[in-house]
Amino acid sequence: MKISSLIPAVAVMALLQALSGCATYNPRPLPDAGKIATAGEPDLEQLKVRAASFKHPLLKPMKIDLADGLSPDEASILAVLANPELAVVRDAHGETAAQLIGAGILPNPEFSAELDNPYGPGSSGTVDAYNLGLSMGLSPLLGRAAGVAAASSELEAVDLGIAWREWEVAQAARLVAIRFAMLGRRLVLLEDQIKTERETVTMLAGAVADGDVTIEDLGVHRASLESLKQQKGDLDREAASVRSRLNRLLGLPPATRIDVFLPDNQTFPALPPASGLVTLAVGRRLDLAALEIGYSAQEARVREAVSAQFPSLSIGVISQRNESALKFLGGFVTLGLPLFDRNQGGIASARATRTRLQHEFEARIAMVRANVSRIAVEDSLFAEQVRETRRGIESLAGIESAEQSAVESGDVGRLAWQQVRMQLLDLRLQQLVLHQARMELRVALATAIGGEVPGQ
Repeated sequence: MKISSLIPAVAVMALLQALSGCATYNPRPLPDAGKIATAGEPDLEQLKVRAASFKHPLLKPMKIDLADGLSPDEASILAVLANPELAVVRDAHGETAAQLIGAGILPNPEFSAELDNPYGPGSSGTVDAYNLGLSMGLSPLLGRAAGVAAASSELEAVDLGIAWREWEVAQAARLVAIRFAMLGRRLVLLEDQIKTERETVTMLAGAVADGDVTIEDLGVHRASLESLKQQKGDLDREAASVRSRLNRLLGLPPATRIDVFLPDNQTFPALPPASGLVTLAVGRRLDLAALEIGYSAQEARVREAVSAQFPSLSIGVISQRNESALKFLGGFVTLGLPLFDRNQGGIASARATRTRLQHEFEARIAMVRANVSRIAVEDSLFAEQVRETRRGIESLAGIESAEQSAVESGDVGRLAWQQVRMQLLDLRLQQLVLHQARMELRVALATAIGGEVPGQ
């Protein structure tokens, strides 16, 4: 078979092959908004199975057991598995993977055909003339390797970014679970004091009627009772808000009520030096690793942009037949003349993005250093406050216990005992607030350094 007849045959076959591999359109409507809004709880048993075999660079698999309540660690794993917002974050992998596929595809060859039909005087004895060409642009191949390298690095950076976001959501769930549990402990103290204050008010009301105590004494305790009820109301609203946030992080319906279990034996070992924690954070934070890889990807994008400044080049073969039935077979080269457009804009944009990524990397490290140093200082200050509060509680608890015994024997008035008891309640509530704040600081520190704190 002659080449002149082979070219159109090959072109037709290539066209048919390309069409056979084309994607088809399938409509995919949004799910019903009403069903989403009224969706129930996720399948807990399925989540337990996934949690036991969970794989993550920063989080370990865990056996979920809610018999004694939800622990902060369990909340962190369940949040990563069930949080609906993370599904949106993970979709970035598919989008970036699609860009990698596109970067590796070779440019399509181009087929051209031209037919000329002679007519008019002098056309007798002539034949139809044709011009068939098959060409391929070579310019896209110059930057293909850099484009593939950039897309591959970008996919790796996106995956690290997804893992880091999962870590942040896990830590947020752990922190909210701690906050909810500590609010519960403060409410228990308040409820116990309210019960005691009600008993006192009832007793004093009867004593006022009998003339044994003054109305002033009753007024002091009535005001104290109302203040305690106000504090409890404030804590109830705060607990409802925290519960709502925890449910949202765990992908649970808003009305779900779940108990949170927090061990009593929480300890706070001394922290390593802040400088060492900063060094540790820089070495293992996934977002910093993602920025480094993203910067490498942008370096490849700069190389790709520089490659695109060279003249466009296409080569091909051509088969012709003129009106005298004389046939020609040859090749051609098409070269663009870069007189005006040498991809100056693309190169400048790529370099500007590279500069921005460098500054973003530097700013992120500066932020990490500032946050870790701040947390270390605040932790030491809280430790001193906790010690002072503990000493105050120990001193006042002895006095309160002695006065309670004296009240029962009639040697001390109930009003004096209640005043000491209220001061002791304030100290115990303050102790819980400080304990919660210190636990939250440790979670914030683990979040900042990208993993558990050494020695904790």
